[in-house]
Amino acid sequence: METPRTLDAMAMPSLKLIYLDHPYWRAECVRLALHIAGLPYEDARMSYEQMYSSGALTFGTFPALVVGGKGVLNQTQAIARYVGSLANMYPADPFLAAKADEAIDGLTDVSDLITATMQERNPQRKVAWRKALVAPDGRMTMLLNGIEMLLKQNGASPVPFVAGPSLSVADLALWRAVGWISSGVIDGIPTTYIQSTFPLLWALHCAIDKEPKVAQWKAKNPHHYAAQKR
Repeated sequence: METPRTLDAMAMPSLKLIYLDHPYWRAECVRLALHIAGLPYEDARMSYEQMYSSGALTFGTFPALVVGGKGVLNQTQAIARYVGSLANMYPADPFLAAKADEAIDGLTDVSDLITATMQERNPQRKVAWRKALVAPDGRMTMLLNGIEMLLKQNGASPVPFVAGPSLSVADLALWRAVGWISSGVIDGIPTTYIQSTFPLLWALHCAIDKEPKVAQWKAKNPHHYAAQKR
């Protein structure tokens, strides 16, 4: 994959990304896009209390992106699209841009399913709930089948990108989410679930995982990636 062309440094606003010290895909795809593009930004990793007192959470949710001279962006999709555009990692074609949005929205739905299970206090019921989600007829399987279909329809080769022929921030979001789902940290979801069920999604993850700048990022953040299972 080629290094994306970016805005001239003189045209770049200052950027401050506010999130937890956690590699969750909603923020990690933004961090990684900026890292790959070589764009400077402040990676403000805060506690919950610090984030809520920052004044930057318009909707009471995170991540948030403070853009110098302009204001604050909230919501995953808005931040990903903006940073992707700065880093030349969002399609210029309106239809392909919408396909990237579609992938991120689908991934948000997947994440919401998993997040809902975290509210269950009973460990046995929690695991049973997650097993039902990843069953062949489960809701999570249906959603991931949709993302697999997007990859197939796009037809990019040799890497099955989701929107056009090159890497976008949506692909980075998928890469990180697959790593999370496959890591073994979510009880009830087998580490082989993605690999055995969604071949294009797994191929995308593996291709991005081998990229030098991605490997560099993981080495820079060993506390998040050193023990990650595949």
